[in-house]
Amino acid sequence: MKILLTGGSGFLGRNVKEYLLQRGYTIHAPTSKELDCMDENAVRQYLLKGYDVVLHFAVYGNGINKSIDETKILQCNLRIFHNLAKYSALYGKMIYTGSGAEYDKRYPIQMVREIDLSDHSIPVDQYGLMKYTVNQMIESSENIYNLRLFGVFGKYENWKVRYISNLCCKSLKGIPLSMRRNCYFDYLWIDDFCCMLEKFMKLDQPMFHTYNAVCGEPIDLYNLAEIVNEVSETPQKIIVCQEGLGNEYTANNGRLLNELPDMVYTDMKEAVRKLYLWYQKNQADIDEYSLIY
Repeated sequence: MKILLTGGSGFLGRNVKEYLLQRGYTIHAPTSKELDCMDENAVRQYLLKGYDVVLHFAVYGNGINKSIDETKILQCNLRIFHNLAKYSALYGKMIYTGSGAEYDKRYPIQMVREIDLSDHSIPVDQYGLMKYTVNQMIESSENIYNLRLFGVFGKYENWKVRYISNLCCKSLKGIPLSMRRNCYFDYLWIDDFCCMLEKFMKLDQPMFHTYNAVCGEPIDLYNLAEIVNEVSETPQKIIVCQEGLGNEYTANNGRLLNELPDMVYTDMKEAVRKLYLWYQKNQADIDEYSLIY
């Protein structure tokens, strides 16, 4: 299976590339200098090389890189998607990673199903609107599929802002584990996502174009902090800045499990333990100042 991967230097891309290479796949993951996805002709020429699967993980603006022009999030990402989708006849299938933000994060998103999207308001923020719009186009496509993500965590993510990684790093540096407000999320361990993705790539003809790619087991942020304390050698104080619960952000994965009945998820405590041990081996790269400020 010959695979084209966009966004290979990002959190998802690095993990997926590493996972698939270890399992013997042929991966082409060009840098942005090698392939400008904003350039339609460049995309077409690259796709003419022939690929069984395109994994489209590249995204302009993700809420972390503050140097980008946030007013261009919608424009740039739609152009990138259109460039890849226009030449869909040149590859077997494309798998895109959507977001729970498609349901409009201004309001609670509680164990939503794929068919519930029409019952939610259209997102007003550029990122959510972009993901929502791309999903509409995917639904009318022939060979493009949306694995809708809610909260994936694992090595290589931005530990300065990503919650579970941030907790692990704070624990290792002896800093209290803090959160703005407790709420329920649906977190998916990166290794489970990679396994899920591989299984999905092998499907000849998926029944639907959109799937909530989640573990389907809500967990609250405070509980996650307690798990980090359990797996660490020196438990830290847990601080909740604001009382009450914030908007829930969870989804139903029944549609996905119907397609992948042999999918097995890693126990959350075991996943956090693996992540904690990885940061423990790499704690020299953790800037304590960034954790506090």
